[in-house]
Amino acid sequence: MEHRGKRFIRSLWGISSLNQRIMLSSSSGTEIYQEKIVKALAKKFGARLLIVDSLLLPSARCTKVPESPNGVTFGKGSRVKYIGPITKPPFHTFMHRGPTNGYRGRVMLAFENNVGSFHKVGVRFDKPIPGGNDLGGLCDKDHGFFCPVNELLPSSSSDKQFGIDELNQVISEESQSSTLIVFVKDLERTLTRSPESHESLGKELPPGVLIIASYTWATSQIDKSPPKGLSFPALGNDAQALINSLLGSSGSKLQERNNDYSIKHLTKLFPNRIYIEPPKDKAQLSYLNQQIRLDAESLRAKANVLSIRKFLTQCEIECHDVEELPITDRLLTHDDVDKVIGYGISYHLEHDKPNMDAKPVLSTESLKHGLERIQRESMASSSSKKALKDVVTENEFERSLLSNVIAPHEIGVTFDDIGALECVKDTLKELIITPLKRPELFSKGQLLKPAKGILLFGPPGTGKTMLAKAVATESGASFMNVSMSSITPKWFGEGEKYVKAIFSLASKLSPAVIFLDEVDSMLGKRQNREEPETTRRMKNEFMVNWEGLLTKDDERVVVLAATNRPYDLDEAVIRRLPRRLMVNLPNAPNRERILKLILSKEALAEDVSLESVANMTDGYSGSDLKNLCVTAAGRPIRDLLEREIKEKSVAIAEGRPEPALLTADDIRPLRMDDFKSAHDQVCASVPVDSENMRELIRWHDQYGDGGSRSKSKEQASSYYI
Repeated sequence: MEHRGKRFIRSLWGISSLNQRIMLSSSSGTEIYQEKIVKALAKKFGARLLIVDSLLLPSARCTKVPESPNGVTFGKGSRVKYIGPITKPPFHTFMHRGPTNGYRGRVMLAFENNVGSFHKVGVRFDKPIPGGNDLGGLCDKDHGFFCPVNELLPSSSSDKQFGIDELNQVISEESQSSTLIVFVKDLERTLTRSPESHESLGKELPPGVLIIASYTWATSQIDKSPPKGLSFPALGNDAQALINSLLGSSGSKLQERNNDYSIKHLTKLFPNRIYIEPPKDKAQLSYLNQQIRLDAESLRAKANVLSIRKFLTQCEIECHDVEELPITDRLLTHDDVDKVIGYGISYHLEHDKPNMDAKPVLSTESLKHGLERIQRESMASSSSKKALKDVVTENEFERSLLSNVIAPHEIGVTFDDIGALECVKDTLKELIITPLKRPELFSKGQLLKPAKGILLFGPPGTGKTMLAKAVATESGASFMNVSMSSITPKWFGEGEKYVKAIFSLASKLSPAVIFLDEVDSMLGKRQNREEPETTRRMKNEFMVNWEGLLTKDDERVVVLAATNRPYDLDEAVIRRLPRRLMVNLPNAPNRERILKLILSKEALAEDVSLESVANMTDGYSGSDLKNLCVTAAGRPIRDLLEREIKEKSVAIAEGRPEPALLTADDIRPLRMDDFKSAHDQVCASVPVDSENMRELIRWHDQYGDGGSRSKSKEQASSYYI
């Protein structure tokens, strides 16, 4: 309804469905999306728009800086304002001790090992405090006091914040000239922290005014659960952490006791609630998720800039163009901001040689240096296993399988570590890595669907497992290694539940790569009619869940299988692996590339010709070449030990003291004769003319990518179909 007939609207005050207050609800990460909707609404009806950030309201007892891992909310040097306890004591003492509401000061002591709702900090107030102290010599007598952090607010010298009453006054004045829409961002956070704001906000609104409050699903919800289907999977759990941090969710017990009270009043204040549900069309949903990801980056960048600017203001340090800092990949904690500025000041003192008598002025370059330092430290100290432990598992089967999962940053294998197979690597990039990293490119039409099953087959030692690990690393996907040898003991009697857990856990870890090593041992042809019933049921359950994965186009989970015996696979399994890539033995040029990679950190004599070594190792796999090089590297060690024995014998014979042992610096470089000697000891593990190789080539011709497709006359029926 257009809010234009002001007299008419006044008579509708008692009708809840026509109330002038609307709650706009959606999942975390959609704050910017909500704001765009309200802007479009104001434009459509020609109304003026007033956007109010609830963080600017002094009753919003929070900071823009997330709580640090050590639990300290206010760091040393932070400007604070005392506002007293939220709940009044049941009785009043005649002797008042402590600061009066509104007193301001600076934090001088922050105890990192004292956390919780009763965490206190030592504050040096600008005015004398009844019952105050000197904080152990850190301030004047009677100016210091130890205050609980939940009785303090961040403060600045300018104190340009305004309150609910001032907001009501602005609304009253602005509504005199035209219709007005007021958009209050995440008001629930403000009211949770300050229940007394309910009465002020609940006053009767002037005609022609519409208040729209933003609400996102957080730790407390107006309803017991969000509407069915209200989910934006693009952001995952990180979005909630982001929004909570942006809005200063401190997690104090005192705050939790006020949540229910505030939410009940929110329901009364905003009887009209509109839920923003995601579109059902997959292409539109993919586009929306992409926009939400961009919005989340924008929110992170804005929050980080505000955190740094606020810290600089508290420390009375100037820095121009802070907005140029590109911090979109993470949310900085209070400790992070402290380190960024600390490293920046050190860089500033070292390179700029500032005037020590003037007010510090940091350059953006100095802050960028500090940011790079903490990013490097974060990458070096990050623990991906901790992140895996934080995954919410539904049952014991998922928890058991979690030990088989490797986080992408811990795999340690990239495509650069594989010295050949360029064609296979390019195909895997196209089929797996691009769909996992850029799913929005495959949401249009029916033909561009990401591959959900890929088979790597070939002789042993050619790098199939390394390729699978490199795919997970390059795509940033979790790597779940599943093999019959690793899970058979767990499957006894409960095989179907473990099979279900494989796919449900992979869905939680999305993007994820399920690697089936030796897939022929798990899903081979049914040749023995006396196969145990448990094995049969396990295989059937695997096929059913796998088929379910194939029908979920938006599920970023890929099954990557490897085998040395693809001809033992049932055709129903082959059908679920539409792309089959042969990882063959390397030719001479590829063997030379592999040798260069293996020997890249070894000292080689001038007579070593890797081309000659590659030519004399025809039929060697990558694993065979590694064994050859390891064997060759052992000869210089043997020569060094023989030299030590010889020198010791000579010294004893001449009556001299025994010479000192030789060191690693005395090891000679590898010579060509070392490789020739190793070649005599290490042979190819797979003969080129073996029956297994002939079977692989025949299967490749029939089923593999690039094969001749010459069909065999004998085609066994599948028991999976």
